[in-house]
Amino acid sequence: MNWLKWHLYLAAMCGLQMLLWLGSGLTLSLIDEDYLDSNRYRVDAIHTPIGTALHFDPERISLSNAVTEIRLDNLLSRPVYRVQLGEQSMSLWADTLEPLKLDDTLLREIAAASISVPLTPELQYVRGNEIGFPDSAKVALFQSQTARDTRVLVDADSGKLLGHKDMGSDLKELLLMLHFMDYAPGNGIAFNHIGIRVFALLTLLMVFTGALVVWQRWQAGFYRWHKADDRKSNPCLFVLDTQGSALGQFCAGPSLLESINAERPLLPTQCGGGGSCGLCTLVFIDAPPTATEADIKRLGKKVEQGHRLACQHGTYTGRVRLANKAQERYWHKQCQVSEPARNENV
Repeated sequence: MNWLKWHLYLAAMCGLQMLLWLGSGLTLSLIDEDYLDSNRYRVDAIHTPIGTALHFDPERISLSNAVTEIRLDNLLSRPVYRVQLGEQSMSLWADTLEPLKLDDTLLREIAAASISVPLTPELQYVRGNEIGFPDSAKVALFQSQTARDTRVLVDADSGKLLGHKDMGSDLKELLLMLHFMDYAPGNGIAFNHIGIRVFALLTLLMVFTGALVVWQRWQAGFYRWHKADDRKSNPCLFVLDTQGSALGQFCAGPSLLESINAERPLLPTQCGGGGSCGLCTLVFIDAPPTATEADIKRLGKKVEQGHRLACQHGTYTGRVRLANKAQERYWHKQCQVSEPARNENV
C-alpha cells in the first residue's frame, strides 16, 4: 500500500482543520465583543403575576408520567406551572390548571415584550434542532425592524423566550462552530462530540501512516549516513539515455529522484515523490533494488525488467537509464534552459 499517499491526504485534512481552528480563534479574539452581542435591544421585562395560583393536584390533571419537578413561573402576567414528567415537560396556567395553549397573538406579545424595537408582521415557525435549540420541538421566529437583522425566538409550546439573534451572533456561532469543530447540529459547545473524535482519529492515523512511511524509506535506503566530502567526491549514480549514452553522474541523496534533481529538475515528476505519477521511472542496469509496493502497483510486470520509480529508492551505486524518449527530451530541454542562465551569470 502507498502509505505516503494516505499520509499526505490525512495531513491535508488535519492541516486544513488546524488552519480553521487558528483562524477562527484569532478572529474571535480580534472582533469587538459588542458587535457579537445580540442582546443590545433586549428588554428584561418584569411582570407582576395577576391572579392566584391554584394548588397543584396531580389527581385533577391527566398526566402521562409521574411528576419529577414543579416550578411556578409567569407568562404575560399570568402564573404558569412548569411541570417536568421525567424526560417530558408540560406547562399549565396556574390560575386554571388548564394546559398552556399559545396562538400567534400571544407568541407575538411575548416576543414584543422582550425587545425595545418594533417587530415586523412576519411570523415563521421552525424546528428547534435546525437552529440550535434541540429541546424545543417548534420555535416561533419574529423579525425586528433593525439594521442588524435581529430575530426573537420563542418556544411555541411553552412560551419561553429562547433568545435573540442577529448578524453578530450568527458570525459568532459560525466562528465557534469552526473553532470547536462542531459541524453536527445539536452537539453544543463541548470537547467530546463526534467532530472532535473524528479529528483525533484522523490525527492518530496521520501519525501512524507517517511512521510507516519512515519505516519503508529506511528499508529502501533513504536514510543512510554519508559524510559531506564523500558525497561530493564519490558520485555513485550513473545515468544513461535510452541508447546507452552517458548523461551524467550524481552524488547520493535522500532518493534517486532528489539526487538527480539536486541542482536542476532533469527528471520529471508530478506527484512530488509520492510514487503515483510514474514519470520518474528508471531502468536499473546493475542489480535493481527490491521493488516497493508503489513500484509494483504503478509499473506492474515492468519491475521484472528492472523498472523502478526513482522517488521510491534511496542510495544506489550503479548504472540506470531513462525509461522512454519523453524523459530524454525533457532532460535535454532542461539542460538547454540551464546553460544560457549559467552563461549570463558568468
